[in-house]
Amino acid sequence: MAGSLFPLVYAACLLFLLLQAFKMMRPGKAVMARAMQRSDRTGLVTTHPELLNEQGELTKDDLLVVRFPDQGSLESSTN
Repeated sequence: MAGSLFPLVYAACLLFLLLQAFKMMRPGKAVMARAMQRSDRTGLVTTHPELLNEQGELTKDDLLVVRFPDQGSLESSTN
């Protein structure tokens, strides 16, 4: 009797956990969509504070850029 119920209970638990996983991932799509808009909760475009000078304007200074030549582009690293 118990042996015949095990597959049914196992399938029910698996289905429940799978549905819960999809339910938890659903809000992640909305969060990613908002993050891709590059604006904060006020609707304004955000700027990193280190890029501003004392007057609150974008700095005109040259910025240091670090590149690693041994690492290819994103497309080639996914192969």
